[in-house]
Amino acid sequence: MKKTFSLKKIYIIVSLLFLLIFSGTCIILRTLTSDPKVFLLFTVFTFLLLICVFILFCTIFHKLTLFTRELHKTLDSMIEGTYFSPDEKYDETLLSQINHYLGRLYSILENTKNSVNAEKVQLQQLISDISHQLKTPMTTLRLTESAMEKAITKPQELKTLFHTNTAHLNKLEFLISSFVKISRLETGVIKLSPSYQTIGDTILMALENIVLAADQKNIQITFNYSEDFKAYHDPKWTSEALYNILDNAVKYTNENGHISIELFTLENYTKIAITDSGIGIKESEIPKLFQRFYRSPSVKNFPGVGVGLHLAQDIISRQYGFIHVFSTLHVGSTFEVWLINSDSPK
Repeated sequence: MKKTFSLKKIYIIVSLLFLLIFSGTCIILRTLTSDPKVFLLFTVFTFLLLICVFILFCTIFHKLTLFTRELHKTLDSMIEGTYFSPDEKYDETLLSQINHYLGRLYSILENTKNSVNAEKVQLQQLISDISHQLKTPMTTLRLTESAMEKAITKPQELKTLFHTNTAHLNKLEFLISSFVKISRLETGVIKLSPSYQTIGDTILMALENIVLAADQKNIQITFNYSEDFKAYHDPKWTSEALYNILDNAVKYTNENGHISIELFTLENYTKIAITDSGIGIKESEIPKLFQRFYRSPSVKNFPGVGVGLHLAQDIISRQYGFIHVFSTLHVGSTFEVWLINSDSPK
């Protein structure tokens, strides 16, 4: 069983030790000299020296006790989650230095805890969103499957149901693909690898996937391609972001419309301006465009689920860029994608 010493016991032990040392010193001096004056002088000197040492010990021990108490209070407040950084100025005392480093450690741990909690909430929200969005196409598929069984002898009705099924399967496939991309990005499974390189080829990669849809609507696309325009970006994921913007431009632009892509080199950024002659967006809806699953009431009849622009903004912001939107109803919209035009973004 461990023995513990209280502060009072330690003081008594030290006092007895000093008394013992003083007594022993007096006895030794008495044996070494017979002169009373010399004995008295050395006795007084020894006594004063021991008193000074005792006072010094008590002072150091008292400070050490106060230091230990303050350290315990600090650690207890950290454990209970009530710690806050003191407002007083930092000084060179040991307690101040330890408190300073404990404060930094506490801040790091708190940030880590908050980050984990935020990721947990984000994951719960993502699961909730996925569940909600998958419910509609899954329900429709079940209903059409049942209807197809009844319409087996009606070729025309069966064909209509088949097309409905195909459309919802395509929507389901798009949803799952988008969810996988968003979840992998948001949970950090995928790490973007941006570097300073030509942006024109990245835009061409995005254009390859929308050219056919644009041709079907006879939409003219212009692009001032040049290898001189460079930006700090990950080609694969940036082309994904640009595709989502271009896909919307084609989707919401009427037949015989026009889409232009222009590049501009500015002091700190390379700007990609994507302008269409589409249906336009209400000014009040622009701040909501990048919310996950947001769709304007005016585009109910257009295909889509509202994840493309959310994904686009997420990808661009992870590369220290941003997106600005300008739009006029019944005239068209411009999406400006701003990317760092340096190999050192920070």
